[in-house]
Amino acid sequence: MKKFKFGTANSLPSMCIHPTGDDETLDTCEALVAEQKLKIRKLEQELQQQKELCVYLRTQLQAVQYLCGLDSNTQLDLAETRTGFIASLQKSQEHYRIQDIAAQQQAEIALGLIKNDLKIKYQKRTEDLKIANQLLREEIIDRWRTEEALRESQQQLELFFSQSVDGFLFIMLDEPVQWDDTVDQEQVLDFVFSKGRVTKANDALITQYGSTREEFIGQPLNFFLSHNLADGREVIRQLFEAGRIHIECDNRKLDGTPICVKADYICIYDTYGRIVGYFGVECDITARKQAEAALKESEERFRQLAENIESVFWISDLPKDEMIYVSPAYEKIWGRKCAELYAAPKSFLEPIHPEDRQRIIGNLPKQILGEYDEEYRLVKPNGEISWIRDRAFPITNATGEVYRIVGIAEDISERKKVQKELQDAKQMYQQILDAITDIILVKGPESRIVWANKAFRDYYQRENSELIGRIDAELQEPEYTQQYILDDASVFNTGEVRQILEEPLKNSYGEVNYFDTIKSPIFDTEGKVVMTVGVSRNTTERKQAQKALRESEERFRQLAENIQDSFWLVSVELTDILYVSPAYEQIWGRSREDLYAHNYNWIDWVHPEDQNLLHQSFGRIVAGESTSTEYRVLRPDGTTCWVCDRAFPIYNESGKLYRVAGICEDISERKFAESRLQGTLREKEVLLKEIHHRVKNNMQVISSLLELQAQYIDDEATLFLFAESQSRIHSMALIHEQLYQSDNLARIDIQNYVENLVANLFQSFGLCNDSIQINLNIEPIYLNIETAIPCGLIINELVSNSLKYAFIPTRQGEITINFLEIVPTEFHLSIQDNGRGFPPGFDVENTETLGLRLVKMLAQQLDGEITIDSQCGICYNILFKELSYRRRI
Repeated sequence: MKKFKFGTANSLPSMCIHPTGDDETLDTCEALVAEQKLKIRKLEQELQQQKELCVYLRTQLQAVQYLCGLDSNTQLDLAETRTGFIASLQKSQEHYRIQDIAAQQQAEIALGLIKNDLKIKYQKRTEDLKIANQLLREEIIDRWRTEEALRESQQQLELFFSQSVDGFLFIMLDEPVQWDDTVDQEQVLDFVFSKGRVTKANDALITQYGSTREEFIGQPLNFFLSHNLADGREVIRQLFEAGRIHIECDNRKLDGTPICVKADYICIYDTYGRIVGYFGVECDITARKQAEAALKESEERFRQLAENIESVFWISDLPKDEMIYVSPAYEKIWGRKCAELYAAPKSFLEPIHPEDRQRIIGNLPKQILGEYDEEYRLVKPNGEISWIRDRAFPITNATGEVYRIVGIAEDISERKKVQKELQDAKQMYQQILDAITDIILVKGPESRIVWANKAFRDYYQRENSELIGRIDAELQEPEYTQQYILDDASVFNTGEVRQILEEPLKNSYGEVNYFDTIKSPIFDTEGKVVMTVGVSRNTTERKQAQKALRESEERFRQLAENIQDSFWLVSVELTDILYVSPAYEQIWGRSREDLYAHNYNWIDWVHPEDQNLLHQSFGRIVAGESTSTEYRVLRPDGTTCWVCDRAFPIYNESGKLYRVAGICEDISERKFAESRLQGTLREKEVLLKEIHHRVKNNMQVISSLLELQAQYIDDEATLFLFAESQSRIHSMALIHEQLYQSDNLARIDIQNYVENLVANLFQSFGLCNDSIQINLNIEPIYLNIETAIPCGLIINELVSNSLKYAFIPTRQGEITINFLEIVPTEFHLSIQDNGRGFPPGFDVENTETLGLRLVKMLAQQLDGEITIDSQCGICYNILFKELSYRRRI
């Protein structure tokens, strides 16, 4: 426990610090200062001795003067005595004079040595004093700064003291007191209670005691603790023993009103360790104590209630995550000890059924919101399973924060058992009724719907919750509902079953269907009709099917007899022709009667080269596949007709193939048109290849002209530009060369193109050795010419730059090209070398070189993004999409 020591009013408080390097220097300075002070004290003592000697001599002089004033006889005796004394003294002086001369000489020698030694010591001491004075000056400055900081701290403390909502006070003693085993502690306490006075208190404390500053300041401890001096003396005793104390105690306002105070007191010590007073912080907790007392009483009543009911009451402390209380019913319902739950508040989760445990754990945060109301299964130690309903409610403090959770858990196993039996029975009956395809509707008084089966709900596209309580007028047209009401009323009034034929009902789509309905009464135990149940069977589909079949047959007949394509229907064995539309005669050039009569020979009317196609399609048709076969028909007049015969299987209700139907279409004109078109396309392909070949040759001529022109140029820079131009022309010419050699004139094989382009660059740079290795990682990609040309130029420029500038001639190098398809029509092109990278100070963004400017322009042309990484060699990454074809005419 730290002790706060106070000195006099003009001195600074002593501070305990741990020695450091600076502290050792300070200790040295303080030692020197102490030494100087000791010397000053010695000089003062010598001065005091000199003063005392002067006093003594002054006394002797007065005595001599006194003797001079005596009578003549006395003076004569004194004169004789003095004469004899002087003679004796002279004799002694003569005796010692000789000895003094020798001693004087020795003393002079010793004095010289002493002077030299003193001079040296004086010089050293002078230097030490200078250092000590400098250190003393620095100490004075530090002390001044400390005093300034102390004054600022005192101002801040004073502000906090006056503005705090807690009460602060200083009680100081008239005189310091010692507190240890050497003093009579009871007398010290008597002194403290009589001489310990309030010297300072803030407004909060004065208000707490219902007083004014004039009444409060200066009052002794006896004044405040007169209502209970014994407890007050014990508190002060504990304070002086420990130096600091925290208590909650009963106190009194000045008007006698009892209050409860929470306080912290700290002793104040002087530099000698004596107690000069103490400092206190007090807070009025009367309201809190009253609330706690009321809560305790309430908890006792709650405990008596909770321990005498079968449900489990529980209370948990939210901030501490502790179980404060659980009623004894826990042991009966959970089959576990309450002590286990107190020791592990979450242990109640362990017996919860594994299928419910995670749900309950996930819903525990709802307890804070007051939304926790859960049912779950509990597995007792004996294996028995019980159903629990657990509810929780949050309790908030004065600030509105949830600090406790109160809950009740009850065993609902019996209720669950009854509910399950009822639910199983209800579900069984409902499943039975829902499985019936007929509409079942239960109505109560006033013809309001009580329940409807699935067929009725599906018919109106509504759930039971939407139907219950509704009347027919909310679902049907007024023209129908009146009859419904009359029919229901008849059953209610007579208690007899009523049968209704072709009753109209409009569904949720506005469609009207007709039902045969039987309405029966439902009686209560007294034999009174309380509800009606109607069972309706939809007869609309049957009637509509009959009508639709007739209409369909008529439409099919009209369609089959008026279309240009021939419709046919045969047996599953493909042996009996059941129907052929009139268009057969126009397409095949034969009559239908002839076909019916010779249905085994009709395949002989097919061109011999195509009959095998039909035999193959027969096998697939019998297997249940649909087929489409194009073949030639030989007409009786010797002409040939192209037909497309599409056949598809027809299945009966049991899913078995029992018919084959088909449509035979005359495609002669389409075939002749396709033949002409194929010829035209072949001519255009030849022409397009010739164009690409000529473009490639023209570019080769341009490249050759540049090479011839270069023979007349001596400037290296100009020759270098000509070589670069030839390389770029060759990269474009290579595309046209690949196009006219390829079967696909629209797209370029990038893998083959890049391999040829890189090989040409290596050859043009004269790199035939293995000093530079090329790594190609190119996926099978085909690009149109609009995209391939910019890509080829980019690869040409960047690979050329790497070959020219990246590598030191005597070292190995690598160039890696990756061309990948990220997603369809989106690509990633990267070109990387492990060479020396960009030269120092090279600004990629503001370069004036044509190659890099051309690369950036080409990347923009591709609507791509280019990034350059020069950390290890140089790596160019380009992300782009394939350009759309741009019409040129």
